[in-house]
Amino acid sequence: MTYELVYWPAADDVLNELERDPAMAPVLRAIERTLGRLAEDPFAPRLGTTPFMSEPLGGINATPARYDEWYVIWQRGSEPMVIDIVLVHQLRT
Repeated sequence: MTYELVYWPAADDVLNELERDPAMAPVLRAIERTLGRLAEDPFAPRLGTTPFMSEPLGGINATPARYDEWYVIWQRGSEPMVIDIVLVHQLRT
């Protein structure tokens, strides 16, 4: 049984931007791979997800795409077997 992924506009905007830039193809592939794994089981330990609290959003999770510090930020959806993809973001150190 797979989870339905619901994309918030901010996440959708980043994915669309990555799709338009051929140089970002490796990043996009890593993110798509991560999204597929989240759809299979977002709570699998192998994903390396870090849960944290966000003042405006409450409980939220960051799952590494394992490419160039990109992360998928997500939270439980409003229905069972749904997760909301809040943002796709690169952490810059």
